[in-house]
Amino acid sequence: MIIRVRAISRARLGALLILVSLPGTVGCFSEQSFSIRASDIVHVSSDAVRSPVSTRQWLARTHQALCHLLPLFSVKSLLTDDLTDERGRPVDVFAHFGRNPALLQTLFFNYWGLAGTAQSSGRSFQPEHPSSPWPGFEEVRIPVSDNVETIGWLGLARRGDTIRDADCIVILSGLLGHNDIKRTEDLAVALRAVGFHVLAYENRGYGRSDLARPDVPYTFGVMTTRDLMLVSDWLEALPHVRRTGLVGYCWSANQALLAAWYENLPEDDDNISTGIAKHLPPLPARRRFRAGVVAFSPTLAYEEIIDKLETPQSYSHEPVLAFLQDAVRDRMLAKHYPEVSGSLAKLIDLEFARSKLYYPGVVRDSLRFMRWLPYRGLPAGDKLSAVRIPTLIVHASNDPLATAQEVADLVAGVHNPNVAAVIHDYGGHVAFSSHARRYYYSLIVNFFDPEVGAAAMTTSPMASSR
Repeated sequence: MIIRVRAISRARLGALLILVSLPGTVGCFSEQSFSIRASDIVHVSSDAVRSPVSTRQWLARTHQALCHLLPLFSVKSLLTDDLTDERGRPVDVFAHFGRNPALLQTLFFNYWGLAGTAQSSGRSFQPEHPSSPWPGFEEVRIPVSDNVETIGWLGLARRGDTIRDADCIVILSGLLGHNDIKRTEDLAVALRAVGFHVLAYENRGYGRSDLARPDVPYTFGVMTTRDLMLVSDWLEALPHVRRTGLVGYCWSANQALLAAWYENLPEDDDNISTGIAKHLPPLPARRRFRAGVVAFSPTLAYEEIIDKLETPQSYSHEPVLAFLQDAVRDRMLAKHYPEVSGSLAKLIDLEFARSKLYYPGVVRDSLRFMRWLPYRGLPAGDKLSAVRIPTLIVHASNDPLATAQEVADLVAGVHNPNVAAVIHDYGGHVAFSSHARRYYYSLIVNFFDPEVGAAAMTTSPMASSR
């Protein structure tokens, strides 16, 4: 990988060239597996949690019990209450961690962020060579809407030869995500090993769901948000599934947050246009994803990323954006679109153009549906205030794609005790397992724990069952 030379001294450049020339360094920028043994996961005792009254308090006490698993050289993590200053404004995240956001795409100043991101990001789906479910998992087809079936790999936890009664955790991949990503497999196998049922889910329009129904487009979260409600219903109808939980990464972390909002959708919500509402018929009134939602590295200012992808990016200057543009091109090629480029905006237009959801202005309305932060004077709404299930956002200050400041900008204006956030010093973009493997897995397992997890220990009225 070539780095940008501007503003780097010859001494630092020389040190960097020595670093990247070391044996095995090239492999540091390819996808890797970060699995874990069940015995290495730390389970927090009920005494440490002490029945908090909110998800935020649960996070504070659980993080305190697990923070020794973070790298010793890390700057202290910022928790939910740390993200707001005494005047009620978002804190300066980068000042706290001593980082320059303009240098997050440069190899010298953010080697660990870029390396971890590369290690945790999978390639585009290969329809010619789709892999089979992992041992202990089977392919399932889940009916959602518009006579569409989506596909996932379901692994039921067992005690010996007997299927356990347990919660089922749904795992989403990132933008244009699929199950042939090691990050998804590692987490799915780990959760099943400690007693959870697991569904690794592929959204409509991509992966095996796309192979089954190539006529169904990828709607970037609009139709998928409602689909997830039906996925939760389908899972809870199975004999041994008690509740469902949800984990998302990158773009699908946004989607997981949308599911937390949509699960308790207020009537006549301004974030849903009349045109989109026609394609989202009401659902039966019931609780969904009661075990909670975890969003890793959400791209909260995704419209700014869309803007950046309008300009061709290079791996030498903007490696993560260049990687995204390659994924966009792969999708355009796979769907035989007349134009092939790295423009995500164009891909969104092309996908919606062949959707039953299409009408003039649908892209504008869809972006509003998915928006978390104001964009060029356009409102985002207050989606997180409606959330009634435990919802946790996890981010890193060295994320080279979605800046950690976005989390503070969002959470500082939210007073819902069911919504919590933590920003770590290291973790890159969805790369927490490469930087702090035991903390990463332990946090997820404890969050969903049926006895000491956020849903079990929370007493907030909004989080109680109907």
